[in-house]
Amino acid sequence: MKITVLIAEDDPDMRHVIRKVVEEVEGVRVIGEGGDGLEAIKLIKELSPQVVFVDVDLPGKNGVELAREIFDINPRTFIVFATASSEFRAEAFDVYAFDYLVKPFKMNRIRQTMERIKLVLPGKVVERPGPNFKNLNKNVSRKQFFRNDSKLVYLNLDDIIYVTKEGRKSTIYFIGGHLETNENLADLEEQLGGYPFFRSHSGFIVNLKMVKELTPTGRSSYELVMDNTKKKPLMTVVKLKELEELTRAKVQKSS
Repeated sequence: MKITVLIAEDDPDMRHVIRKVVEEVEGVRVIGEGGDGLEAIKLIKELSPQVVFVDVDLPGKNGVELAREIFDINPRTFIVFATASSEFRAEAFDVYAFDYLVKPFKMNRIRQTMERIKLVLPGKVVERPGPNFKNLNKNVSRKQFFRNDSKLVYLNLDDIIYVTKEGRKSTIYFIGGHLETNENLADLEEQLGGYPFFRSHSGFIVNLKMVKELTPTGRSSYELVMDNTKKKPLMTVVKLKELEELTRAKVQKSS
């Protein structure tokens, strides 16, 4: 199956160049082009591309705003900024951009980016010692109610695998099923109350007891291989460091 790409760029000549270079990479296919931010987000919702090339200076909706919306739709999308301006680099990586290319760039730079995406899509296990989760405080109650539209569902917290934002709702994945709720992630994070639940990413809360492996997906994030599901929530590099520091502090305090 080919990796699908969408190009959000208002310059038709640049769209043609990016398409030509991207499609020279084996196993990659461009499935759409958007000339402005509004057209691009409509196509992204319809086509669900795995990779989106984004120009910052887009009419209708600028590239940073577009990237944030892409992330809300699907946080696994690989966002590659291709722009004439370097000043938005920090904002780009705030939304977990995979790469930031500043025009004029060499065409081989696009090929290199796509080859890197091809490498990380299947996933490689991170060979590094993980945090020692066993020494963190266990201070959550075992069962809680969660609102599902007009109903309240009583869930065993030990069965919750992870929580994520999907469209306008949050979804709680647990052993044997999932539950949609209108509660936002910040409120759910507070309700879950700490260990073993950890905000691993702006779009995910994970049950640390179910984490098995970390898999890099670029410079700034990892996929988490979890018990009881084939889905892979995300953890940022910053959050991994935060977790490791928290773990060390807990271990030192208990020593």
